[in-house]
This record gives sequence, structure tokens and C-alpha cells, in this order.
Amino acid sequence: MRFALLHKTNDALEAGQAPDPAMLARADEVLEEMRQAGVLLSADGLLPSAHGARITFPDGSPRVLDGPFTETKELIAGLSIIRVNSRDEAVQWALRFAEVDPGTEIDILQLAD
Repeated sequence: MRFALLHKTNDALEAGQAPDPAMLARADEVLEEMRQAGVLLSADGLLPSAHGARITFPDGSPRVLDGPFTETKELIAGLSIIRVNSRDEAVQWALRFAEVDPGTEIDILQLAD
């Protein structure tokens, strides 16, 4: 089973402030554990939404909106794709990231196969 771990952003990251280097180093250690365990398929950080765009359909026609977007709590700062045997195992890996960055919010979603 594949799962996406969606790491939510915060106001500081959306403002373009770099994450704490010590926290990034600890996150890299978790990613290395995942690599060593053979579960990590992909891991990437995302730029702030000011670098992005959103497509909406307000009147049935597509409309492209340039970032930044106002709802920070709904935005993603990074994502990891893992292959594990169960949802519980995905949760355990996500908890390792939560230990690294207390207060972070991570959505765990199973990918359709």
C-alpha cells in the first residue's frame, strides 16, 4: 500500500522563512530511516504558495488564480510517498515526523492503486 504524508505549512514558511536547520537535520534523519527500511518512495518540500497557482471553476469556466493563497492551514509544505503494509504502519512513520517537529500537522492519505 502506498500512502502520502502531507506535511502542512505554517505562516512562517508561507512568508518564505526557512525552516529551523536543526529541525531539518532531524527530519533528514527520519527520511534516512525510511530509506534504510525500504519504505520511502519520494520526499520533497514545496515552495510557498506565492510561487503557485490554483485553478477554479467559478462560473463553469476555468480561472487561474496566482498565489499566495490565504488559507495557510489548508496548504502543504512538503510531501512524502511511502510504501508500507498497513495504514497503522503509515501512521507510525508519520509520528516519527511529528516527534521531529512538535505541533506539525500531517495528513495521511492512501493512494489509489
